[in-house]
Amino acid sequence: MKKIIFALCSLLMFCASYAATICAKSNTYVGVLKKNISGVTSEYDNSNKVWKIDFGYKTLTGLAACNAISGTYATPTTNLYTSKVDSGVHCWCKMEPVMQYNYETGFTSYWMYLNEYADAATCASSCTSACTTAVSSNSVFRSAMFESVW
Repeated sequence: MKKIIFALCSLLMFCASYAATICAKSNTYVGVLKKNISGVTSEYDNSNKVWKIDFGYKTLTGLAACNAISGTYATPTTNLYTSKVDSGVHCWCKMEPVMQYNYETGFTSYWMYLNEYADAATCASSCTSACTTAVSSNSVFRSAMFESVW
């Protein structure tokens, strides 16, 4: 069934504008992600490092983390292991189903590097909000995240 859905999504992408749509397939979910559509509403919980964005056609959720490992803007990594403990000045974002939002999205992306803050305290207080804004409003960051779904 997944193969059939994925084939249909692939066909739809071919007929539509490929640059604006991704047919994403994760281990447990197949669906369409539209890179050119910004979020309609969003919310985040900095204490739990989670965010939620409603794009109108799909609601996506994810995580934020501060880490000592730096990266390149909007570039995914497979080498980042995090916890809810903020331990650095580098802000990372990840699309992932989260329990707080009832696992609304089925998509999981790699961790994406967002930015560096002056100190760990600023990163801890700002990263979740920055991830929410970047995924919701920044088409370059959103496209990179959508393309990194696994």
